Amino acid sequence: MIKKFYHQYMKIPVAARAGIWFVICTLLQKCIAFITVPIFTRLMPTEEYGMYSVYLSWYNILTVFCTLNMHHVIYVNNYTKADSEKEKKAAAVPLLSLSFIVTIVIFIIYLLFHSFFNRFIGLPTPLVCLLFAQILFEPPVNFWTMEKRFNYKYRALVIRTLTMVVLNAVLGILFVWMATKDEAIARALSIVLVQIIFGGIFYIYFCKQGKTFFSTKGWKHALNVQLPLIPHSLSLTVLSSSDRIMIKNMVGAAEAGIYSVAYSAGYVVNVLKVSIVDALRPWIYQNLKEKKYQDIRKVVNVLLFFVLGISTVFTIFAPEIIYIMAPKQYHDAVYVVPPVAASSYFTFLYNIFSIIGMYYEKTKKIMVASITGAVLNLGLNAVCIPLFGYIAAAYTTLVCYIFFSFAHYYIMQKISKSVLNDTKIYDMRIIVLLSIVIVLVTVGLTFTYEYPLIRYSILLLVLLIAFIKRRTLISTLKQIKKKNKSKPQTQQD
Repeated sequence: MIKKFYHQYMKIPVAARAGIWFVICTLLQKCIAFITVPIFTRLMPTEEYGMYSVYLSWYNILTVFCTLNMHHVIYVNNYTKADSEKEKKAAAVPLLSLSFIVTIVIFIIYLLFHSFFNRFIGLPTPLVCLLFAQILFEPPVNFWTMEKRFNYKYRALVIRTLTMVVLNAVLGILFVWMATKDEAIARALSIVLVQIIFGGIFYIYFCKQGKTFFSTKGWKHALNVQLPLIPHSLSLTVLSSSDRIMIKNMVGAAEAGIYSVAYSAGYVVNVLKVSIVDALRPWIYQNLKEKKYQDIRKVVNVLLFFVLGISTVFTIFAPEIIYIMAPKQYHDAVYVVPPVAASSYFTFLYNIFSIIGMYYEKTKKIMVASITGAVLNLGLNAVCIPLFGYIAAAYTTLVCYIFFSFAHYYIMQKISKSVLNDTKIYDMRIIVLLSIVIVLVTVGLTFTYEYPLIRYSILLLVLLIAFIKRRTLISTLKQIKKKNKSKPQTQQD
């Protein structure tokens, strides 16, 4: 039986196999991170855990400036457009050098004015130094990851990812357990050591393939491509990270830690959402090319129901999830979970709208929408956190993701009128109905957390609907899978 299964598995095109393993790898990575949260919340005081969560938030923000996220666009473009294997192998080194130089320059500026920056970001100098060390060695890991993805070498990528995740978890637990104080620094140090080891190895790997470390023409082209994308990337990062920073500065590190626990719990829903979007994107592109708009509507409708169901189940089990993840002092995080779950639904929604904008290359309009959403989030947080407390930050984020959905819908409609003869790509009646339902669920379920019987009754209803619609969901997933299976085979892992 195992042999038969293996033969069936090997018949799947390598592109599809790679896609399956990339999703599994992401799920395992997030699951391990999810499992370790209860350990760290018990080993670290709430103030130290809050400090560490702020460290992660600033890491996400500063990475945009220091690395320019060159692995996303310019490295991919240079790699795919290269005429020979030699050019492909040499594509990474000049970009890595540029990233290193930018990071070092920004770090020197920090050192010159570290007192001011420390007050502004709310972190001590040792943590900021660790933060820059982690950023410095991230690009080689990202470039190596992109190279393996393009060549469908999923086995090497899975091994690398899981090794780094396990080492981060094991060393993190060991370092925090041994620390008598400054547990946040101990946790960050464990991550930085692993990043330096792998980043250093991969940098040597790329240096052996390409010898051109400095390229004025290549750097100018890279900056021309990447700099306009900074506002877009930064806006999304601010939207996902600014809450914890502002809570820490306005309320306290302990509250930032409690808030962070709820967002850690939301990783499960977020991973599923990201996996669906990644699988959906090439399928929608192909159907847009073939003008099969009816197929897009049917599939998206089913997937919206699926994401709504997952978000609802996650919200129902919020008390149990927080109870497992953290000790009693974190239990107020349960009231952050519903808007976090609803935000996952709306991020999925704006993603399916933005796919249309990306396909027709309306990136400037997308950038404007992202910047407006981020500014709106900062403004709402500045007003609502002092008035209503740190839980309000989760609801302001939800409002901003709803705004994102409206903004990207508007962009999609403009494209539809100008390019598609006003063709309706998605079923907006269903989308509006489900959006209203998720908002009502978010508000309503918060009043049921003291009444488990009501929550479990709602859960049974959701499961009953899923069982009735199971065949529709399965056929939809098969329809998307056909797109992956139709991709031509390339080299094996």
